[in-house]
Amino acid sequence: MDGLRRLAYIACVLTFGFVVICLYGAIVGQIQIAPDKAPLAYLGAILMAAVMIIIFGKVAMVPDRRVTSWVRGLITNVNGKWFFGILLLVWVGAMGLLALQDLPGIQVGGLALLGLFAGIFVFMGFIWSVIGE
Repeated sequence: MDGLRRLAYIACVLTFGFVVICLYGAIVGQIQIAPDKAPLAYLGAILMAAVMIIIFGKVAMVPDRRVTSWVRGLITNVNGKWFFGILLLVWVGAMGLLALQDLPGIQVGGLALLGLFAGIFVFMGFIWSVIGE
């Protein structure tokens, strides 16, 4: 089992490196558009990718630990389904507001991608809270 755990860590590091290389190619194209904001955008993209990998890693390790206090306190609690239900409604409203802005795809694409990732977490949390109860 320890060998598989080490292999999973190596896969996470390699995935992070792959994301960094891909983001570098995307940011190089943005340097021509806004050269003063490109390093900040690149650093922010790397930071967001690292946070997502950490979250995915923690979620993947939950079954290994069986019981965690934050899962019992927030997600599978009696009020967890209401919490995620409200988050789901807020997410739908935010994505609808984003769609109503009538912005070109280049401006709305990044926000829509972040909304997509947030929606995945909200939907999975909602499903987990309803089934886990």
